[in-house]
Amino acid sequence: MGNKGAWAQNRWMAVSQMVSHAIIHEQSWKVPMAVIGAVGAEAEPGQEVPWVSGGADGASIDAWLLAVLEDEELRQQVRQLKKVELATVWQLTRSFLLLRHGTVSAPPDPLEVHHRLIAGLAGESLLVSSSMFLDTLSEAEGFFELSFKTIKSRLGRALDTAASERAMRGARATLTAAEVFGDFEAARTYMHTPNYALGGHTPADLIKTSEGERIVLNELQTQAEGGPL
Repeated sequence: MGNKGAWAQNRWMAVSQMVSHAIIHEQSWKVPMAVIGAVGAEAEPGQEVPWVSGGADGASIDAWLLAVLEDEELRQQVRQLKKVELATVWQLTRSFLLLRHGTVSAPPDPLEVHHRLIAGLAGESLLVSSSMFLDTLSEAEGFFELSFKTIKSRLGRALDTAASERAMRGARATLTAAEVFGDFEAARTYMHTPNYALGGHTPADLIKTSEGERIVLNELQTQAEGGPL
């Protein structure tokens, strides 16, 4: 098998594992993305660190995301922003994704994820998750069906379960897409492109529900297998 064939087979296997465990609270995700070139390496201030797709070992996507969404330092930096813009939140989020990658020794028990979502993620998760795949606060308002005033009022407080689950789904689907396409910006484009295989909907529309998320992850598996866009 040539290098190209081996690469395609490995990528299909990785995404197949993700999709097979897509049911929320009952998954055992493998981290699909090595987001840093050298494990443990840190970027200098202002230095751009590229996302690198690949079958990284270590924590699950859910453990990785929870570590970022609930990071007190990140939450504090988001709360202290004088002007809230998703582009700025994304720069902070990206840094903490890199920082937290590979630092969680084992994925959480599915019941633990369930209880954490029931209890409610930190209110800052609304902005952190939004920044990963949305461009404007207006889009965030539409995705979470909350006004910006309400979103701001959640900072420093716990979210309800519905908002917590939606924040997790948005971040999870985007990271999975980044693995399939090998590029984070391509993943963001995918999330907002009407897709024939999704009935003409965009992935961002569908991931508002757990069933829609499963449909999106199945479609990503098809693309990883070399199916039609």
